[in-house]
Amino acid sequence: MPKIGRKSLALVFSAVAIAGALVIPSPAYACGTSVTYGSWTHIPDTLTWQRKWTWNYFNCSSGTVHRKVVVNNGSDSPCYTIAPRGTRTYSKYESNTAGYRINQYESTASC
Repeated sequence: MPKIGRKSLALVFSAVAIAGALVIPSPAYACGTSVTYGSWTHIPDTLTWQRKWTWNYFNCSSGTVHRKVVVNNGSDSPCYTIAPRGTRTYSKYESNTAGYRINQYESTASC
């Protein structure tokens, strides 16, 4: 059995640790869908409040996926093709007028 020195062994463990860190996505890119919301702002002289929401999708799989954003009381997003390890972002403004909401994020769907 070949003899391995401590420095060589430490180098191998360091390389494995670095390679493992490169494979794990950062918390900012969690797998799948994340939706963030801005704060509500009032539109002067109206009963309307508005906020921006942003949809992010991170594809952790080894294959290409097709996803779209389903919007309640508004038009859905186009069908996005997202490559392996790829990301996609879509944004819209949600409005709330006297309790009736338009352009509200509902879900993410395959397409």
